[in-house]
Amino acid sequence: MKSLNRRTFLRGALGTAVALPTLEIMLNSNGTAWASGGSICKRFFVGFGGHALGADGDTVHNEVVPVATGPGYDLRRATATLANHGNVAADISIISGLRIPYNTGGGIPAGGWNSDFHIQALGPLISGMRNNANDDHGVNGPSSDQIVAEAIGQDTLFKSLVYQVQASWYLTASAPYGRDLISYRQEGNSIIAIPGQTSPRVAYDTLFTSFVPADDGDAAIKASELLKRQSVIDLVRADYQRLVPKLGTVDRQRMQRHLDEIRDLENLLDATGPSQGEICQLLADPGTDPAIGGDNEGSNGVDFDVNKGWSDEDGRARILADLVHMAFACDMTRSASMLYTMAQSHMNSISYTGLAYDQHEVGHAYQGTGFVSDVVAWHYDHFGYLVAKLRDTPEGAGSLLDNCALVYMNEAGHGYDPGSGDTITAHSTENMVCLTAGRAGGLVAGEHIVADGYHPGNVLNSAMKAVGVDQNLGEVVGTIPGLI
Repeated sequence: MKSLNRRTFLRGALGTAVALPTLEIMLNSNGTAWASGGSICKRFFVGFGGHALGADGDTVHNEVVPVATGPGYDLRRATATLANHGNVAADISIISGLRIPYNTGGGIPAGGWNSDFHIQALGPLISGMRNNANDDHGVNGPSSDQIVAEAIGQDTLFKSLVYQVQASWYLTASAPYGRDLISYRQEGNSIIAIPGQTSPRVAYDTLFTSFVPADDGDAAIKASELLKRQSVIDLVRADYQRLVPKLGTVDRQRMQRHLDEIRDLENLLDATGPSQGEICQLLADPGTDPAIGGDNEGSNGVDFDVNKGWSDEDGRARILADLVHMAFACDMTRSASMLYTMAQSHMNSISYTGLAYDQHEVGHAYQGTGFVSDVVAWHYDHFGYLVAKLRDTPEGAGSLLDNCALVYMNEAGHGYDPGSGDTITAHSTENMVCLTAGRAGGLVAGEHIVADGYHPGNVLNSAMKAVGVDQNLGEVVGTIPGLI
């Protein structure tokens, strides 16, 4: 065998399939293109965190933006976790000075919002489209992950993957009303929301199994039960043993690493089984997913129960990141999004701030921007983990990260709020920041780039262009100078 089709799967019983990573046998002699022709595929990722960068009443806008510009930027309290994962900061760029415009009395500007922060500023951030009216709380265009999926995801097993780390809204007094959604596709004249998958077990099973008999529900149930008692590696072992003799030494090592990562992921899923506490309610059928934490009646102070509002989001984030990594490595999808925490997130923040508040209230508790920075650092650590996984995965003549464009966005910046008139608040789209990673299409990595006055959508435009999709996000036109 002189070459191997890049769409080759290891197949086993009950519809189990394991996609292969990029192997030397699939590539040309230089490792820069597929042996069958065409360049190595590009991948796109968007992450989102429901947090601001600064606190109410604190004149310090953030502890994210480095003092220095260019490469080798300095790390601060909010970015300290980028020193983790083998100093992943060297692979992540910080784009500062961003803002989303708002209504200052002359109408809602292009790509902007009116005055109701939590449910009007989110739409322009995601879609680049303005609110249609003063009382419009919707998202009025497709999100960047779905634009990319339509453009370059037509021949992959999954056009896109949409995952969600925060498992529940965690507040009895209200509902998310769209604050748990960051992915939207366009169907004709309609914009359709795509909910994120919150179950690591379901996400895992979806990637590795395809047994859905059309006319035999019992067979599907029995197959599912059997698969959950076995490793997918065991189920595809016979096919693997037929393939290995055809591979060279490097490809055998890469295949072994690939299977080891799958086994580690299975073990992690098995290790995160539910553990019921006195104040923790279980999902109706959680399988081996972590338990779902109970809701709080209030968001801070004496009515905040620090034992509620948490469903092992640390573990969930790691598993879902591992699945994104696997799906990219195997070219099962070329577009993915991850909602780490919901907009106006009421997730318990005590594990990473030490404060008895939910995440949203940290910004409003007059505890200072330093504690908000701890919220930011938690999110950046999880984003950095995914970036490092991609960096450490060989692909072709370089790494998987070389063929990716990733963006991390936060809900708010810090400064003026047109709704309340406050000038120093967490309800603001002034002084915003995005992170980017990857080197697809010449995307710049490991630098601090000041982009005063540009929209976060310009960052998404840049990342889309890096993966070959030269399209604007809604009404936001153009890219960030110096980012490509």
